[in-house]
Order: sequence, then C-alpha cells, then structure tokens
Amino acid sequence: MLVGTTTLIGKPHAQPAKPAPAVTTIPGSDQDLDLIDAAVIAALTRAVPRLSWARKDAPVIDTPNWASQAVGRPGGVGYWGTGSVRVDGVDLIADLEITREGAKRWQAEAAHACSKNAVECGEQTGPDGEKIRYRRSVSEQEVPPRFQDEMPSRMETADAAALRRDGTLLRLNVRTVTAEDNLPIAVGQLIAVVVDRAVALAPMPSPTPAATSTVTTVAGTAADAARLDAALTSALRRQAPDFTWLTKWGGESSPTPVGFEPKGRLNVDAPVLYAATFRVGNRAGQVTLRLVRDGEAAWSLAPPCPTTALAARYCTVTEFPGGERLRARRLLTGFGSRPGSARPVGSNSYLIESLRSDGTLVRLYLTQDKPALSMEQTIEMARERSLVLAPRPPAGTDTAQAYGPPRWDYDGPAGDAVTAALDAASPDGMIYLLPFRGGDDGPNGATLLSYNFMVQRGGLAGDGEIIVERRAALVLSCATVGALPPATHRAHAHDGECTESTRPDGNRVVTIVSRPAGSVVYSVFVQRPDRGTVEVVIDNRPNTGGASDMPTDGEFGSRWPKGVKGGATPPLTLEQVTALAGHPDLINLLP
Repeated sequence: MLVGTTTLIGKPHAQPAKPAPAVTTIPGSDQDLDLIDAAVIAALTRAVPRLSWARKDAPVIDTPNWASQAVGRPGGVGYWGTGSVRVDGVDLIADLEITREGAKRWQAEAAHACSKNAVECGEQTGPDGEKIRYRRSVSEQEVPPRFQDEMPSRMETADAAALRRDGTLLRLNVRTVTAEDNLPIAVGQLIAVVVDRAVALAPMPSPTPAATSTVTTVAGTAADAARLDAALTSALRRQAPDFTWLTKWGGESSPTPVGFEPKGRLNVDAPVLYAATFRVGNRAGQVTLRLVRDGEAAWSLAPPCPTTALAARYCTVTEFPGGERLRARRLLTGFGSRPGSARPVGSNSYLIESLRSDGTLVRLYLTQDKPALSMEQTIEMARERSLVLAPRPPAGTDTAQAYGPPRWDYDGPAGDAVTAALDAASPDGMIYLLPFRGGDDGPNGATLLSYNFMVQRGGLAGDGEIIVERRAALVLSCATVGALPPATHRAHAHDGECTESTRPDGNRVVTIVSRPAGSVVYSVFVQRPDRGTVEVVIDNRPNTGGASDMPTDGEFGSRWPKGVKGGATPPLTLEQVTALAGHPDLINLLP
C-alpha cells in the first residue's frame, strides 16, 4: 500500500487537453450541462481509448450513455454526472462530481483518504498545481439472494480527486458491477480526466443587488421569524375576523402559528412556516408560507399551468400593473378519494404564488376539507404587502439559518397534471394512482417523477408506471433505449417490437411491444429535443411481480383491489398509451 506519496505514479495515460476557451454558459443550465458533458466524455475517451458505452450485459451503443444534473445551492451550482461504460469486456459505472467550495471538503476527507480496503492510495501535485488524491480499493460484502442481480458481493473501485487553485474539487469514481471482474483502469487514467482543463464549471454571475427594504429585522433571526408570524396572522385575520391558530389538527387555540420544522423560519433566503393549523368558525385548515429571495428561478422551475384536460380549469396566471405576477391553482382530488366518486374533481386546497416586482416570491399553500377560506381570500393573503423578506445579514454574521435551496414544493400540482392526463386517456373504468417522486432536488428542481397506477376497464386490467425525467441520459431510439439506467427504469421490458419516429414539433416517439412470460407490455417514450422525457408502461397482468405492480404495504395495501385478473391485452390501447406519454401537460411537466 502506498500512502502519502507526492510524486506522479507513472505518466497519465492521456495528457490534459489544451487550455479551454472561457466558459460563458449560465451555471446549471442545459447548455452548461451539455458543455460539461461533452468535455467529460472527450476526456474519458482520451484517457481510456478502449472505452465503449454499454449498460451491464447490454449491447454496445454509439451514443454516450451519460446522465448529468446541476447540484449544490443556487449561489454555488455544481455538477454531477454518471454513465455506464465497458472496458476490455468489463462493465463499469463511472461518476464525476464537481464542487465549487472544494477546500473544506478536501480538508474534511483527509482523514479518510486511505480506507482499510485500499490496495493503492496516495497524493501528488498536478500539472497546474492541483492537489490530487487517488485510491484503488477492493471490498466484499454479503448480499441477500433477492438483491444479487442489483448489487455485487465483490467490487473493485478507483477514484481520483483534484482540488484546483480556484477552489473547485473534481472527483471521478469508477467501479465494477459484477463480483467476478477486475478493474481494467489505472488511477493514472482517472487523474488525466480530473486535471483536464476543459472539464470545468462556468463562472457564477455577479450577484443581483438586493432590493431596497423598509424591514428593520434581519433575515435568519428569531426576531424576523416573529415578524413574519405576525404578518401572516394579520393577513388571515383581515380575511376572517373569527380566525384563530391551533396547536395541532383538533388541538387547542394558540396565539401564534405552530408549524412543523420551526427552524425553517430561520432560513435567510427561503424562510418557511410548514403546515400551521388554524380554525375559522367550525372549519379548520392548514397553511404553509414560504418566501423565496430568488423568486424568478423558483417561479420558472414550477410545473406550468396545465393547458388541457381537467387540471387546466383550475390554474390561472394573472399579471398586475407594476409587474406582479400571480399563479393560482386549485388542486384536484385523487382517483376514488371521495365517497361515491371514482374520478378526480376540484378540491378545496389552493396553491397561490405571488412573484413580486422586486423578484421575490410569496408562496401560500392552503389545505382544507371544507372551505374555511375561499380562493379569493387566499389570493388576497398571498398579495399582502407585509409578507416580505428582510435584508440578508451582513457578511460574516453568525445566524442560526440554513443557506440551502428551498425544496421543490410542487408534488401536488405535478400529481394533478398526471391525474388529469390519465383521466383523459381513460375516460371510463376504474383507476388507482400512487405518486412517488425520486431523484434529487437541486438548483433546477426535481429531476424525476414517478407514478404507479392500475386501470380496470372492459374486462381488462393492468399495472402501469409513468416516469417523467427532466433530462434523460441519452437521445432515445430503438438502438439506445436498452441502455437507459436500470435504476430509473427498473425491470421495464425494452426489448420487444420497437418503432420510432420524430413528430413535427421535434419530439421523438419510441414505442415497444414486449411479450415476456406470456404477458403483454406496452412501453412508449416521448422525448423533447432537450431530452425531457416521459415513459408510460402498462401490462395486462396486475399484481404478478412486475416492476409496475401497485404497492401492497401500509395504508396503500387496503386501497388497491386484490385478485384482479387481466385479459389478453393491457387495459389501455397502444394508441391511448402513446397519447398519454405525449400529453402536453406531461411532456412539459418538468421545464
């Protein structure tokens, strides 16, 4: 084992690229991700000439199978990418992360630079003065039989990290995916990638000057949290004089709001009061208030108002004199959530967003069974002038706040768009829908949305899944669909009769009909030119152990029908599945 070396171990298998031109893209934008992707792919193929693109046990494809996304916080956007590759017949997973504030992380990781599983590790200096760490490890673990197809019992890994003079940290990790394989890549090849000058983040733009504020408290302090509580209380009381706060649902009266995660109100750039319960007369509700300093970004990352079907009736955007924009949504009930009604209808829950002329956003989310407040009253509250952000604390001020980005708080509107699209695709029959969001929240919001569903109609039945991706790993075709990351499209049948086409709007359509083990599965992808993608898959055999089976645990287990039998085909036709995947409110759900 080599520990703490300071000289280069051999010569890198590929020399760093020539100095790259200045990067001018907006950090975290699709154009920026495309530029970094291209630099990473070029550096990998230079460093490892024998590299090809392939998922485990799948054929090699010409298109790089590399997925990426922006990570970090709005003021420090970074990069993360991953891909499936093959070198000398060995299948591998490669991950690359770029972090802007790398010095603290470099120092924090120093004590763990060489793990007990390391067979080679050390440090050296790069051609531009980078601090470099490298490590090669072998680890073994016991894997339960049911997970052996997903997790190897033995794994070889190698990684290289470079801390550059500008403070950015690049880390490349490569690992085997089967227990029998040895890693066919040397650490020197990884070092060549992380010191490649073309693999770099775009510079952050200069901060926008803060708007003039008359607020005397400082954001991130208890005094400012109390100010916002009082402002919301006054706004509610103006709309309903007999309003009172409650300690919880069905609890006692309270002079101030009592919400979940009270420290959320101490966030400097996105303070939030979660789910504070109130009562108006004998009707109760819960309100969540969030203010966002970078309101333009938050507004643009939200699902747009639906344009068709049921959900379009309940979402409006209004522009006021002076520059304020207001988006008002009435959310939908779920399938079968109301006694005597199997179909969704408008609920009494509202989401109101006021984008102020100073660029800040006020977001008010109201949930209620019977209406304690009307939509009009909720809109007036969201436009309340006293609901305004305080100035940020001076540099170096110690406050108890968190600078992290606000969560992507649009699961409800996103689920409504899917509910309405499914309702339109199958206007008859019984439908069950379970939203589940995967992927990370980052500077660009949610990266992936997933929805399991079941349809029964005309003597047919089947399980399905709807997946919406903001940015798929590759441009889809019949030749590349089999290389999609298995973690995202787990156990989906992508190896049947395949057709592909491009629509006049530029969206690509890939349709697959599979017949595994006597069942019939329809899979349809619709992909925007920027790789925003929707997949809809449905089978004709519900509850048979397929990836799209409805869950059977917890409260959901009592809601899904048991013993349902399918028929000769899925309950939706291939044309209906294609229409659902291409529904404008799904394909544009993640802007």
